[in-house]
Amino acid sequence: MDDATEGTGVATLRANREVAPLEWFDELRESRGMDWDETTGTWYVTRYDDVYELLRDPRLGAQVETYCPPGLTEGQQKTYWRVTEFIDRWPVFSDPPRHTGMRRLLLPLFTTAAVGRAAAAAATSVAVTSPAVAPDGLFAAVVRPALAAGLCSLLDEPPDALAELGDCATRILAFGSIETYDPAAGLRAEEALDELTELVRQRCATPAGVLASALSRSLSDGTLDLLDATAVYAQLVSGALEPTAAAVARVLEVVTGPEGVGLDIKADVDATIDEALRLVTPFHLAMRRALTDLQIHGHTVRAESRVVLVLVAANRDPRKFAEPDTFRLDRAGARHVAFGRGRHACLGAALTRQVMREVVLGLSASGVLEGLPPLKSVWNTDFGGRFVQDVVSAQDA
Repeated sequence: MDDATEGTGVATLRANREVAPLEWFDELRESRGMDWDETTGTWYVTRYDDVYELLRDPRLGAQVETYCPPGLTEGQQKTYWRVTEFIDRWPVFSDPPRHTGMRRLLLPLFTTAAVGRAAAAAATSVAVTSPAVAPDGLFAAVVRPALAAGLCSLLDEPPDALAELGDCATRILAFGSIETYDPAAGLRAEEALDELTELVRQRCATPAGVLASALSRSLSDGTLDLLDATAVYAQLVSGALEPTAAAVARVLEVVTGPEGVGLDIKADVDATIDEALRLVTPFHLAMRRALTDLQIHGHTVRAESRVVLVLVAANRDPRKFAEPDTFRLDRAGARHVAFGRGRHACLGAALTRQVMREVVLGLSASGVLEGLPPLKSVWNTDFGGRFVQDVVSAQDA
């Protein structure tokens, strides 16, 4: 079957916003595995084996041509293009040689020593904040500050400055998915972009720490410009904090609920973390662009087409993960793809795991998890991702 002859699912999803993205991804995976959306020129790939292989396929690039939704005013188009072209500069959306250079620039942030310092900062924060905390304050008062402390250590930022950076990144990410445009969110994202650019300019003008110093040197020698440097900060802040928070929230659900019966946190912590990451998969999609015509399961994927690898659907594929919606520690074989794979695999994967490990073990050692009622996460789920607003008592959810 050729590329434009099948696929109404994405259009249906856009027309009916009550359809849950995760359910639609699951439906697509089980019915066809691939779907073509004519409007955006996009292929959606959802089965584990396909996603796993295509993540490392050299025929796919990460620098994707931006699609602009129809019907925007001239002012809305200006805002849309300005923000999306900024997001397109993030390292995760770049290809070699630019991607290689940006990745090399970031590597010093993720050395074993740097990751160890960040994890230690998170552990110290848990030890300080966890005594006598109420169940409904555990996530906001203990977990989030611990994760922020780890990121502060990594970026050499004080907590108040990190909060300012994080607020800007959050408003930019709230801009929306490739299929939709919210004018109000677009305006907030544009304002946040201006604020974040100024914050990064100040840091690069008087650099302190590994990241700001490296970016300052790159600005001086012309390797990067200020918007590139801002993109690096935006990706690091948004990619480190919220996904890790979402995975820890899932762990809290497990250890305080029926899924955690018989769970030995100290012995099972690494398997618990990996299973939580699989179940949450905070970033749903890996965006790619076909560099040449290619065939996938009889479909002709034309050069320059957008190919979206749906990580969250792959991680819930029952062909690879028995009872995919169930938390299980006995999984063997397939590894989740929440961090991607290949040259665009998440640089912060080891950092996320280590910080999560210290936070979870710290909570366990403090005794704060003992006797807690079952907890439930309040999720904010959209087409592109799943993040946590809070973790509350299950009876209050």
